[in-house]
Amino acid sequence: MLIAKHLPSAKDARIYMSVERTYLGYIRLSLYTLSFAVFLRKLEILADITQKIHVSVFLGTVAIVLSIVGTFLIIAGIITFYFDIKYIEGGIEVSPKEVTDPRIYMAAERTFLAWVRTSIALIVFGFVIEKFEFFLEQLEKVFNVSLKGDHKALASVGVFIIFIGLFTLILGAINFYRTIKQVDAGYYRTNTWLYKIYGAVIFFACLALTLYVLKII
Repeated sequence: MLIAKHLPSAKDARIYMSVERTYLGYIRLSLYTLSFAVFLRKLEILADITQKIHVSVFLGTVAIVLSIVGTFLIIAGIITFYFDIKYIEGGIEVSPKEVTDPRIYMAAERTFLAWVRTSIALIVFGFVIEKFEFFLEQLEKVFNVSLKGDHKALASVGVFIIFIGLFTLILGAINFYRTIKQVDAGYYRTNTWLYKIYGAVIFFACLALTLYVLKII
C-alpha cells in the first residue's frame, strides 16, 4: 500500500508497527480461510457417505479453492511485508523525541494485541484440525465404513499448530518487551528476521495442510 500510493516514507516507529500488524493480519486471514476449507472437507466426506454426489463435488471444489487462496494470502503477506519494510528503510530519519511519543506506546500495544489475536487464531485452527480427525473416526463408527486416506496424522498436526499458537503468544510478548525498550531509547526498527522466520514457519504449516486438502498427501 505504501508503494502503490507513493506515500512519503519515514523511519517512524508507527509506520513500522503498522506494517507488522498488516503482516499478522494476512496470517490470520490465511488461517481463517484454511480453517473453513477443512470444515468444508468435513461436509464433503459426510455428503459422500450419504451419497449426495453433487453436493460433495461442490464442497470439494470450494475447499480446494479456499485452500489455494489461503496459501497465496501467506505469500502475499510475506512479499508485502518485505517491500514495505524496504520502502520505509529508504525514508528520512525521525527525531528521537517523535519515537517516544505516547502514541508510539499505544501502537506497540496494538501490535502486541495483533500477536495475541494471531496466537488465538492458530490455537483455534489447531483445534479445528485435531477435531477433524476425531470427526472422521466417529463417521467410521456411525456409518460402519472405512474412509480413504490416512487421517490419523491429523491429530498430531493439530497439536503441532496449537503449540505454534502458544509459541506465537510467547514471541509476541518478547517482541513487545523489545519494542518498548527500543522506544524508550528513542530508536525503533522492525526485527525483520523474526517476522520472516515466523512467516516461513506458518507458510510451511499452511502449505502442508493445503496439500492435504488437495488430497496430494
